[in-house]
Amino acid sequence: MSFVPTFLFSLTHLRLLSIASLSLLISSGTISGNFVQAAEENSSHSQESSSEEVSLTRISGLANGVYLYGRSPEPETMGQEYLVFKVQKGEVIGAFYMPRSEFNCFSGSFDSRQINLSIIDPHDGMKYNYAIGLQVVSPVATNSRRSSEVTLEGYHRLGDLSDNDQRILDACLPSN
Repeated sequence: MSFVPTFLFSLTHLRLLSIASLSLLISSGTISGNFVQAAEENSSHSQESSSEEVSLTRISGLANGVYLYGRSPEPETMGQEYLVFKVQKGEVIGAFYMPRSEFNCFSGSFDSRQINLSIIDPHDGMKYNYAIGLQVVSPVATNSRRSSEVTLEGYHRLGDLSDNDQRILDACLPSN
């Protein structure tokens, strides 16, 4: 089964599942545990909040620029999912792809806890909503002297874009 039908099937049906059903999907390896953890945090109405949760409520997203994230910490790993996107004034345009496969363009925006995406199926033009949690990584956790960094839950931030990454991104950006 190709990446697009599998990915879109997952997106379409995840919206209909309960937390218990999501746990079953995680145990079978169908989806990452980070998705359920974010869903559980979002459904919890607890008055107590840790310092990280307080920080998350202040997140406005990633700074303007071009980003590459992957499920793998290494670029171009076969069978792994990648995101290449551009952020400008809180708006996001980019693509999900797997190496040597087709890609799906998306657009979206940030809220205080996640990036909300609308993914376009290249075959029929239908849009599917999808959210990825934002996570604050403290400099202590990364042995860095930098300030806290915002990253995407379940993804690794990668370095420079390859020519292929740039080609995919350019295909999704509106023509000027």
